[in-house]
Amino acid sequence: MRYGRTSIIHFLSRLVMSFSGFVATIILTRTLGQNQYGTYVVVLSVLAWTTMAAQFGLPQAIRKRVSEETEGNYVLSGAAIQFILYSILALTLWAGRPYINDFVGVDAALVLILMLAARLTVNLVQNILDGQHLVHVSSVLIPVEWTSRTLVQVTLVVSSFGIAGAFAGYIVGAIVAALIGSYFLTVPRTMPSRREVSNLKSFAQFSWLGSIKNRAFQSMDTLILAVFVSHSLIAVYEVAWNLASLFAIFGSSISRTLFPEMSSISATEGNKSKISGLLRVSLAYAGLFIIPGLVGGALVGDVILTIYGRGFETGYYILLVLTFARLLYGYAGQFVNTIDALDHPNLTFYINAAFVGTNLALNVALTWKFGWYGAAAATTVSSGIALLGGYHFASQLIDVTIPVAEIAKQCLAAIVMAALVEAGRLVLGSTLPIVIALVIFGGGVYFAVLILLSEEFRTMVVDNLPFDSPLLQYAR
Repeated sequence: MRYGRTSIIHFLSRLVMSFSGFVATIILTRTLGQNQYGTYVVVLSVLAWTTMAAQFGLPQAIRKRVSEETEGNYVLSGAAIQFILYSILALTLWAGRPYINDFVGVDAALVLILMLAARLTVNLVQNILDGQHLVHVSSVLIPVEWTSRTLVQVTLVVSSFGIAGAFAGYIVGAIVAALIGSYFLTVPRTMPSRREVSNLKSFAQFSWLGSIKNRAFQSMDTLILAVFVSHSLIAVYEVAWNLASLFAIFGSSISRTLFPEMSSISATEGNKSKISGLLRVSLAYAGLFIIPGLVGGALVGDVILTIYGRGFETGYYILLVLTFARLLYGYAGQFVNTIDALDHPNLTFYINAAFVGTNLALNVALTWKFGWYGAAAATTVSSGIALLGGYHFASQLIDVTIPVAEIAKQCLAAIVMAALVEAGRLVLGSTLPIVIALVIFGGGVYFAVLILLSEEFRTMVVDNLPFDSPLLQYAR
C-alpha cells in the first residue's frame, strides 16, 4: 500500500473520529452545561496522565520492536508487561481515591480504573497493529471507537444519565474498538523470553519521557488550569483545543504511517538517504491542513465557536494561539518520529526532557499570572523548543532537507483562500450557516489553488487516487 494512501486512510479515519467527537461535544456542552462538561474534561485529563504512567514508554517500544520484523514474541511480552503496569496503577488509584475525588469534584476513582483498563487495551492493540505494518487497520479502529462512544454518550446523556453516561460511553467505545482490532492481530506462536523483555526495556527506558511529552502537550495546561480557573473556562479552553487538534490530524497521520516504514528500513537496509527522503515528504505535508486552519480560524473562528453554545466565543484568541502551537508541534513530531525510527531514543529523550521541563515551568508561572492565555502561551513556547531540538538532532543523523517551496505554496494558497472567504463574509454576512458555507468554499479554494501551484502535490494526489483523473493527469 502506498504511503500516501495509508496516510489518507488514517486521516479520513481521524476525520470521522473528529466529526463524531464534534457532534458529541456539542450535545454534551449543551446538555451537561459548561461546569459539568468541564468536570468531564478534568477527569479525562487525569485519565490521560494515569494512562501515560501505566504505559511508561511501552507503546513506542512495542511499535519499534514489532516493526523491525526480528524473531521473538513482542506481542505477548508487551501484553504481559502492560498488565503488570496496569495492576500497579489500578491499586494506586484505589488507594488514592479520596484525593482523586476531591481534585476532580466527583466520585470518579472506580470509573477511572475501568476507563484506564479500556484505554490501555485499545492502545496496546493499535500499537501492535502499527508495528505489524497494519496502520490502515489500526486507523479504522479510531472512528469505530469514537462513533461507538458518541452513540452511547449521546443516548445516555440525553436520557438523563448525566456525566455518568459520558463515562460509560467512553468505556464502551474503547472496548468495541479493542475487540475488533484483536481479530487482525498476528500473535507469534513462540513463547516470550527474557530477551524480548530486555529489548522492550532498552527502548522504553528512553521513550517513556516521550509519553510524558505528548501528555504534557495534550493536557498539562488543563490540569494546571484546574487549579487556577473555573471548570466552565476549562470547557471553553478544551473546545478551542479540540478545534486546533482537528487541523493537525493529517500531520499525525503521516508520522504514524511512516514510522514502521522508516524503522524497517533502518533495521534491515540502513539506507539513510531513503529515510531522509521520507522525512522530507512528512515535512512537506505536515502543515497541509493546519496552515489553512490557522488562517481560517483567524477569519471565522469566533463564529464557529458559537456552535458549542453561548459563551464559547470567548475562546477565539485561545483557539488561534493553540492552533499555532499545534503547527509547531506537528513539525517537531516529524523530526522526533524519524529519530525514534533510527533507533536513537536517547536523543529524543533530551528533546522530551526540554519540552516537559519548559512546559511544566511555564504553565505554572504563566497560568498563575495570566490565566488561560498563559497556559496557551506555555504550550506554544515549549512546542517551539521541541521543534528546534528535533531539527538539531535529526540533522546529526541524516541529511535534513526542509521543503521550503512546498510549505510556501501552502501558505500562498491559504492567503488566496483567506481573501475570498473574507470577501464573502463582508458581502453575505456572518451568520453561522453562511460562515459554515464559507468554510467549505474556502477549503475547496485552498486545494484548487494548491493543485495549480504545486506539481509535487498534483503528483501525490494522482498517485494516490483510487481512480484515474484525466484532468489531473493532463495538469502533470
